[in-house]
Amino acid sequence: MVTEKGTAAKDSHAWFRRTYGEQVWAQVLERLEPDERALTENVANEPHYPVRVDGRVFSAVVDIALGGDRARAERDLRRGGSELADVMLDGVFSIFARFVSPQQAFSRAGSIVTSVYSGVTHETTAREDGKGGLLVIRGLGELTYLSPWMCGWMERAIQRFGAKTASVRERTWDRGEDSSDALEFDLAWE
Repeated sequence: MVTEKGTAAKDSHAWFRRTYGEQVWAQVLERLEPDERALTENVANEPHYPVRVDGRVFSAVVDIALGGDRARAERDLRRGGSELADVMLDGVFSIFARFVSPQQAFSRAGSIVTSVYSGVTHETTAREDGKGGLLVIRGLGELTYLSPWMCGWMERAIQRFGAKTASVRERTWDRGEDSSDALEFDLAWE
């Protein structure tokens, strides 16, 4: 079973609650099975939260708060990922975020991913010009709507590492898939 740190899920859930309100959050919880609801309500106490459950949370948020609209989902989830990047880079990853260039951070991206998600693999291929590359993460296929969230997170992180501009696209999302076991992120920066 692939899991994520409960603290990471807690922070994304808190963003959903602040952004869409407690009434939407209550509807999200109602969509979950009783055992999933119990895990989600106590996520702060869960060292390992199943990504399968978080995928159901993300899907419910998109359905309830955004009417299933992919364009709105991409916009909002990118914003949420970006805001969570600031939280994490000021907190748990603050040491990692100091004194690294975007390219150095890219070379370590897989270690960040595996520190949050257990049971995943990663590979990075840098561009020859040192201003981007491809990051492939395998194992998160049950976490629906993760692609735009992670794109926003990575774009913000790249900017915090000193890039003037940053662009992150995920290939399977761009092909119209809401989830995939192999997420393929194209990163570029100046």
